[in-house]
Amino acid sequence: MMEIKDNEVIGLKSIIVKYLLHWRMFLTVFALSFIPAVLYLVFYPRTYEIMARIQILEEQDMAGGSLALGGETMGLMRSFGLGGISTGSVNIEDELSILTSNALLKKMVNDLGVNVDYKRPYSFYRLYDKNPLLLTADSITRELLNEDVEFMLRHKNGEIHIQTESDRYGKHTFVFPSFPAHISLPNGNFTLDYAPGTTEAAGNMNITFHPASWVAEELADEFLIEELSKTSTVVELTCTDYERNRGVNMLNRLIERYNNEAGDYKQEESAKTLAYLDARIDTLTRSLRLTEGEIAIYKNTNTLTDVEHDVEFYIEQMRDIQVKLIELESQTHLLEMMDEFVKNPDNKYNLVPILLNQEGGDGSPLMVYNEILVERARVIQNSNPDNPLAINLTKQVDQLRESVFMSISNAQKAVRQAIGDIKEKEKALFARMESFPDKERDFIELKRRQEILQGVYLIMLQKREEVALNIDLNRDRAKVLDAAFVKSKPIAPRKLYAAIGMLFFTLMIPVVYLFCKEQISVLIKEYRRIKDSF
Repeated sequence: MMEIKDNEVIGLKSIIVKYLLHWRMFLTVFALSFIPAVLYLVFYPRTYEIMARIQILEEQDMAGGSLALGGETMGLMRSFGLGGISTGSVNIEDELSILTSNALLKKMVNDLGVNVDYKRPYSFYRLYDKNPLLLTADSITRELLNEDVEFMLRHKNGEIHIQTESDRYGKHTFVFPSFPAHISLPNGNFTLDYAPGTTEAAGNMNITFHPASWVAEELADEFLIEELSKTSTVVELTCTDYERNRGVNMLNRLIERYNNEAGDYKQEESAKTLAYLDARIDTLTRSLRLTEGEIAIYKNTNTLTDVEHDVEFYIEQMRDIQVKLIELESQTHLLEMMDEFVKNPDNKYNLVPILLNQEGGDGSPLMVYNEILVERARVIQNSNPDNPLAINLTKQVDQLRESVFMSISNAQKAVRQAIGDIKEKEKALFARMESFPDKERDFIELKRRQEILQGVYLIMLQKREEVALNIDLNRDRAKVLDAAFVKSKPIAPRKLYAAIGMLFFTLMIPVVYLFCKEQISVLIKEYRRIKDSF
């Protein structure tokens, strides 16, 4: 074994010595490798890293907190567990998926026009800030275009000659006396004009119009968007570009678009909730007017002129029972409204506007149901219903729907049982008050119905004001901690990469050359030996 190792060491040394005999070749290649290294350092564009930081806010932070309620309305709201339409939790993975979605990136690309590359002839660098021209397309073209279209602009004899080329429709030539130039092609309509604030001669240009969805797909791979930590709602967005303003504008516009999308969704959901509450308030107003009319007719018919004074003693004795009955009856009405809303097929994937305070808190079926609906709607808004995440959320909604039905049903049964117990106590008290006039007892029933309707009416009004205020106080979903900024040190070109390249070429080119030369020599000798043998 020791002899084999010694032979291997001797063989390796002989190979090294054999190659070192050609040290002049290694030195020559090393000197020549300075040329590509210098060209790399001089001509490779100075590329920078651009970064931004945002914090994804919870729903209660976006809404500015709950309204300050007071009096009996506050007690009723607390007993019914009424609050906002969201649990306030943040699923950071869903937010990252939305930030990198093709739909959101595509809107950012169209806003900034970064799907259009402007270059001077024989140049490898695109223009951004100093671009003298602006190529745009109509909305239909931006949406349907599915191939690159190249525009070659040349000035000849005081005219503008534009040649277009695409894979599907080939080449077309247009001549215009001046800008703007309206270009109609089989795959879309384009307009070429001076960039805002520029009226000077643009010179010759090569312009490529890319489909926005293709550019968005590339940016999704190039952008690095990740949470700061698993327990944090802070997200870092980074990209690299040799056009520093281009990178800064892309990150800032992406954050702006993300906030706009979240705000539009919240406005839409709040408008639906507001319409629902308005309809219920109108119904309660009519019912309350009818009840007040019945009370007036009853008092006139039965000549009850001072019934409030007569009932005062009774109310003092039964105040606790009355307050509890009013709360329970009001809760019954609210549960019926919720049950009707949830069971309506048209509201299958709409948020339940009023939440029931159940055991389990944030983990109750109704709150989990609303949270998943919010996630599903936002995912579909920024992608499509066929997205695997959207399909999974839809399945969860369908599975939770029955548990929501059961939760509301159980709550209704519990309230009805509680009402029955209270009324049993009320009957026992009435039995001890046989001398109380029947007319006044009937009047109390009407008065109680009026108070129940008033309680529900006040709750619905308060809820409506809360939703309306939340619409006015709509805040950004993402709080900008650091607007996009350019890091001080460029990430390319790097001297280290140039040095590694020089070392690689210095070692590999002579070794490969000498090895191939040796193998060819061996083959030639073998060929001659075989030839001589014949």
